Amino acid sequence: MNKHSFSSNKHSFSSNKHGFSSNKHFLFYDTYERHKKIGGLIKNGETVLDVGGAANHLSQFAKPRKIITANLSGGENSDVIIKGDKLPFKNNSFDVVCSIDVLEHLPKNDRAKFIKELKRVAAKRIILSFPIQTPQHEAYERQTQEWLQSKGKDVTYLKEHIKFGLPEKDEILNITKGQKTAMIYSGNTNVNKFLFMLFIFDPRLKFIRKLTYCAKLVFNLVTNRLFYEILSNKKFRKSVNRAYLIIEK
Repeated sequence: MNKHSFSSNKHSFSSNKHGFSSNKHFLFYDTYERHKKIGGLIKNGETVLDVGGAANHLSQFAKPRKIITANLSGGENSDVIIKGDKLPFKNNSFDVVCSIDVLEHLPKNDRAKFIKELKRVAAKRIILSFPIQTPQHEAYERQTQEWLQSKGKDVTYLKEHIKFGLPEKDEILNITKGQKTAMIYSGNTNVNKFLFMLFIFDPRLKFIRKLTYCAKLVFNLVTNRLFYEILSNKKFRKSVNRAYLIIEK
């Protein structure tokens, strides 16, 4: 693997200087959806390793016996810092090993090795989420990158998506061939585009900015559950946004 291994998909900008509340009810929908979906696949009392995860997100959507976050040096509130290409844990150390939106930040040649390493540490199952490749999704990300760059935003994470290519359905099926797997799809790129534009909207006037911040929190509180019910379980089609891979051992 290389220096990108085990890095997570963190947006390098926020919608305003205050940032979004970390309470699950107020999270930006994209963050809410992936953690709720993966949290729902974790059974009560299981031990969990979240590779590339942010502290206090996944734990709000599940009731594990313990949950450990592991990141590269500089990771966000990590319990464990990963050095090198191997996770610093013995085989079968955790019931469940998760990786939330990390796979797309790895070169294609490293993805099978990454999944194999997650599986080594897991005793029962591994769960990954990642933006899935479709022509529509690819076009959306390129347009978003160009627009953000024109606004002077840091688009490092999108550059990695484009450089390495979003994971493809057939690619993942080939990597996991012969294993006990399930793939779940969610989202709609058009809806995600609208929500993302709302997320980054940041007026310059201080008073208006505060009002906008509060309005966004209320919007998330009111709409997150509704969007989840509508968008969280989809058949694969050109408009889907994200995939969830579950591998049972």
